Amino acid sequence: MKFVFYDDFKPGLLKDGKVIDIGDLLAGLKAQTPQLLLEAFIKDYEKLKPSLEKALKEKDGVPVEGVRLRQPVPKPGLMLCGIGGFGEGEGRKRPLGFFLKGWTSICSPGDTVTLPHHEARIFNHEAELGVVFSKTMKDVSTEEAMDGVFGYTILCDVSARAVPDTSGFWPQKSFDNFGPMGPCLVTKDEIPDPYNLDIKLWVNGEIRQNYNTNDMSHDLPAKIKFLSEICTLNPGDFMACGTNHHGLGPLQEGDVVDMEITKIGRMSFNIKDPYKRTWDVKENTRP
Repeated sequence: MKFVFYDDFKPGLLKDGKVIDIGDLLAGLKAQTPQLLLEAFIKDYEKLKPSLEKALKEKDGVPVEGVRLRQPVPKPGLMLCGIGGFGEGEGRKRPLGFFLKGWTSICSPGDTVTLPHHEARIFNHEAELGVVFSKTMKDVSTEEAMDGVFGYTILCDVSARAVPDTSGFWPQKSFDNFGPMGPCLVTKDEIPDPYNLDIKLWVNGEIRQNYNTNDMSHDLPAKIKFLSEICTLNPGDFMACGTNHHGLGPLQEGDVVDMEITKIGRMSFNIKDPYKRTWDVKENTRP
């Protein structure tokens, strides 16, 4: 299934270009925030599944073009982002590494990413596969790890490079709206092989990033085991798998960015720079 939040964070399912409202089916969950509703939905998913499947067959939806899709994970307790997650066609295999990205960076499909005043060397896009957890995990084995995956989504890890007077990944990755996410959360059963997904990103219609998850340096069980040995993972927590850096380029005023991952879908967002900074695309796009 493809779970979405839409408009004022109403819950729905996405099917054949239509959004089917499931607010009535989740009314008993009594969650006070969208994130808590998502977490309750994840915990009760198996119980809810028969009624959700019935809704998909019997309910009329509204065209997705007529609603505002929102980020499917509004406020995760943990937002963990991978570092150097792909071999990049060269067999690279860096040690496992992650950083915390501020959840306030998350924004919806169609939103505008406003570049801050900080004089970064450049602002980049990073198209990534996102993983959402389904249960509490601590010190899990690789054999147990995938049982804790609920589903997958898309994240653009917008990045400010070499921000003056800062160090580490957090300040360069956590500016407001530096995490466009969506368009939906696809349950694990719909993606039985997460290592054969094409990830693509276009800027103003020109493709920049185009890679496949079959080049992942460390598989998902290894990543999850690593993280669970450091911190307890809970339902609704989020992990981004890192990016293939080939094709990275600048983001600047007026850009329109489109992203797509096989079996998940496509989303777009816009770039605004009040300071009208520019970078030469040819010089600053990594081969």
